[in-house]
Amino acid sequence: MSTLRLTGGCRPRGCLLAAAMLSLLCTSAGLAGPAEPAPKPPIVKVHEGKCWTWYARQDQYDEHQKDVERFFDYADRAFEYLTGAWGLKPRQEKYALLVWPQTGGGFAAGDIGEVRAVTGKPTTGIGVSYDAFFNEANGVKGYWGYVLIAHEMVNLFTAQIVSGGWPEDWWANHKSPFPLMTAVQIEYALVPQVAIHHAKQQENPLGRMFLRLKDQFGWALFRRAFAAAIEDGIQWDRFGANPSALRTNMVCAYLQLASPEDLASTFKGVVPSFDAKTVAEILQARQKWRALPEGDSKRAGLKNAYLHGEFRAGSP
Repeated sequence: MSTLRLTGGCRPRGCLLAAAMLSLLCTSAGLAGPAEPAPKPPIVKVHEGKCWTWYARQDQYDEHQKDVERFFDYADRAFEYLTGAWGLKPRQEKYALLVWPQTGGGFAAGDIGEVRAVTGKPTTGIGVSYDAFFNEANGVKGYWGYVLIAHEMVNLFTAQIVSGGWPEDWWANHKSPFPLMTAVQIEYALVPQVAIHHAKQQENPLGRMFLRLKDQFGWALFRRAFAAAIEDGIQWDRFGANPSALRTNMVCAYLQLASPEDLASTFKGVVPSFDAKTVAEILQARQKWRALPEGDSKRAGLKNAYLHGEFRAGSP
């Protein structure tokens, strides 16, 4: 029996009686009330790969199964390429990859809610819009599938290997020149027909800067910077708002630490809020607490201040 839903505040008794009579008349006449929305098809696990566990909405996967399956091997090879290039491994051996039931985009997340509903626990990974696997762009079917898997994997890895909270005005998120540069390198190795088009998006000052750093110093520059940040216990979100001058110059300091040459001329006028003097002060403060012996209370105090952005507390 359908129910007539009354809206608003309190109703007089006569109104309630009239509503009940109307409901009875509609039912007797075989007239249905407002239909309940049909439940969405479930998210299910569709593939257990070497590096990724794949999930998709059942109906979308049934319709586009062959298109999605073409990417199983690519995603594993991209994962292996990046870990080999950086010489660093993320915290987990395997992550979730959701064929996202939305159109036009992707994401990296510490916990994918749609997948947690299947696994019953927080599940880290990436999501790629389902239409990216079959739509065509630049003459390549699934062009955006290749691009988004590589791009969001880089975002996932930088957060998982080092820390989340990279500067959103020149590294990732709002402007993403580092994930873009890295994704293009992965694509040149695995799907060059995609890379030759995707690389065109690097034609801007930040894109050219990261490409120049990679060409000049190789992945070793980023590997050393990431390793030093991990060793120190860096969490970028401790360094002011995002974006902020403090956060920017902390990141630049670790890139400078990893470089055999002065990078000031590379950063100046390209990286927002970069300040060579501040970077030098950060590196001096780092050197000061690291020079003290382990277990020294002064070292612990200076390190804690440094890791919360109070690097001038370590200056003479």
